[in-house]
Amino acid sequence: MKNIIITNFTDPICVWCWATEPVFRALETHFPNQIEFRYISGGLVRDIDDFSDPLNDIKGGSDAANEEIISHWLESADRHGMPIKPDGFHLFSKEYPSTYPQNIAYKAAQMVAPDKADSYLRRIREATFTEAKVTSRLDVQVDLAKELGIDTDKFLEAINSGQATKKFNADLAITASTGVDVFPTFLVKTAQARQVLVRSFNTFEDFVEIISYLTDGALKPIELVASYEALADLMTKHPRLALEEVRQAFDFSTRDEADKWLNQFVDEGRLIKEEAGTSYFVRLSSDTVKD
Repeated sequence: MKNIIITNFTDPICVWCWATEPVFRALETHFPNQIEFRYISGGLVRDIDDFSDPLNDIKGGSDAANEEIISHWLESADRHGMPIKPDGFHLFSKEYPSTYPQNIAYKAAQMVAPDKADSYLRRIREATFTEAKVTSRLDVQVDLAKELGIDTDKFLEAINSGQATKKFNADLAITASTGVDVFPTFLVKTAQARQVLVRSFNTFEDFVEIISYLTDGALKPIELVASYEALADLMTKHPRLALEEVRQAFDFSTRDEADKWLNQFVDEGRLIKEEAGTSYFVRLSSDTVKD
């Protein structure tokens, strides 16, 4: 058991859950092998026609929701720095009014490929936020599963049999009983069972304070020196990293600094840059992976 367990109450299309990805990368690099991440599917939108988020000018209704949501996502990107692609965004419609299918697909991945399930959740987020895919569609979900080498026959069986829905309903019950009413929410727990429930988006610095509090200052972040080797090691677990994830993981003060650092490896052919709406991803080149 790791020293710290962070349970993330989440939804695959929650933009502030997407914003938390760089924070988790920073926690991984600064607390190596100390933290376990777990995910509970909370179900953000049961039906877009009944959904309302007036704080972010999202009034609900499939006709106007897409424009309102992408406007909020683009505005939020100025703060969190994760890539958002507005072109072609059409996630909600009368035919696809909910985010429950994405949650159910994640539970199916957990059932049939637990070692790949969190990567599948990440892939749903990427496809939603940076590829403008309608990730509530079953065919899209199957394609994403296939990309990761998940047995699609078993994946479909888990969904079509209703077993994945049962797992999702169990997560909804846990979410309700824990008192979670906003995403993301984090239950941060130590191996000694000290815990705290933290609501909404939290920065890396926020988590450092929480971990220090729960461990009476015993667990502290390590100091880092950015290196290609450390980046490549991180990418063995996370094959595609956004610019902001690299920035936070390796303590660059600005995105421009992180961008300059990454571009030297792109120029050398060790990394491949993939443009993604408002930002970009990097991945190891095929030659580097072979080496």
